[in-house]
Amino acid sequence: MRSMRFVVGLLVAVCAMAPASAGIVINSNAAGQSFAMAYTGLVGGVTTNNVTAQGNFTFTSVSNAGKTFNFTYNMLNNSNYDSRLSSFGFNAAPNISSVSSTGYFGYSNTNANYPQGIGNIEICFTAVSNGTCTGNGAGLTSNPDQSGSGTFALTFANAMSSIELSDFAVRFQSINPKINGSSSGVGTGSLIGLDGGVVGAAPDPATWMLMLTGFGLVGMAMRRRGSAFSPQPGVFLAR
Repeated sequence: MRSMRFVVGLLVAVCAMAPASAGIVINSNAAGQSFAMAYTGLVGGVTTNNVTAQGNFTFTSVSNAGKTFNFTYNMLNNSNYDSRLSSFGFNAAPNISSVSSTGYFGYSNTNANYPQGIGNIEICFTAVSNGTCTGNGAGLTSNPDQSGSGTFALTFANAMSSIELSDFAVRFQSINPKINGSSSGVGTGSLIGLDGGVVGAAPDPATWMLMLTGFGLVGMAMRRRGSAFSPQPGVFLAR
């Protein structure tokens, strides 16, 4: 029993080390499927639940001879503190050749350098044409919470059977009261819902390495403690 508890504890530790973020794989034959992201605030180098958001996305169709993937979006600023959600974005694989959007965030941008260590985000959307994804004068406010919806289209150089979206992020501005002395920050996205099971989460390479390392450690632990497992009457151990 002690050995089993050790193995279970090791598995839990490995899972805790794995990054929470992962890519969302969109298959071209999965039109109508949706997923939801929850965004947790990162302001002044501190993670906070006082600025948060939620994004709901639906893959609607493929057009342009399989080169363009079309989506709807609905973004909600549900922060506890007063704030303004001025942009949202993500990375795509493979890289896009063009992007367009409609609705509340009707202006599309590429290669925005998000702060707080997020770095380059390949695709992002704003509500105004002036300014950038990292700073502009518009956006969804909280208290009362505002939401905005629309569509976006991602076009690739070739027809694709599937694409991957990852590194979902939003930009928060006008945070009041300030958090850790700062009135602006970002929100990092975590997957909270998948519809239909056709759109799946794909672990990133770092997660795969952690998982493989963890399983190797578990196997070594079980071999070393194998002598501690002595068969009891009526109990069979699989080999």
